[in-house]
Amino acid sequence: MERKTIVKLSIIGGAVIMILMFIGSFISFSNQEARLKNTFTQKMNERTAFYDKMWKTISQKSQIALKNDSSFYRNVNAIMEGRKDAGNLFMKWVQESNPNANYESVGNLYADLSRAVEGQRDGFFMEEKMAQSVVLEHENLITTFPGTFWNIFLGRKSLEYKPITSDRTDEVIRTGKDNDVKVF
Repeated sequence: MERKTIVKLSIIGGAVIMILMFIGSFISFSNQEARLKNTFTQKMNERTAFYDKMWKTISQKSQIALKNDSSFYRNVNAIMEGRKDAGNLFMKWVQESNPNANYESVGNLYADLSRAVEGQRDGFFMEEKMAQSVVLEHENLITTFPGTFWNIFLGRKSLEYKPITSDRTDEVIRTGKDNDVKVF
């Protein structure tokens, strides 16, 4: 084989390899971006379902605790009504053993409710962090090289993510001040 032919074949082979690498990189970018969008959509659906579960759990546990609390109140009143026959009755009643008037069970329901609220809020915060992680990964993909180059051709947009917050939080972020230190 002539030297000229070898040089031509080498140049053609190098060009084909470069074109294949170029196409492979483009396809890889496009596929990775599509996977991140799919993950984001799944996380947003998961967040919606978790939020619904969180509020239903908290609401139903609150209803149970309030029902138990009002039942306890009615039970104590019924017991006290039957004992209106003597002075210092309340002290006498407190010293008695009254299995029907057990405030500990009411307290346990409120403690359970408090744990449920905290647990559900922690779970929701983890859902938000996972969604934020997907958004960060997507943003890094489309704004760093070579993604920025490929994105010239594809025009992929940032994911639309808005964290769920409260008016109070939005005001603190807007002003940069948090002066409310009251617990209740």
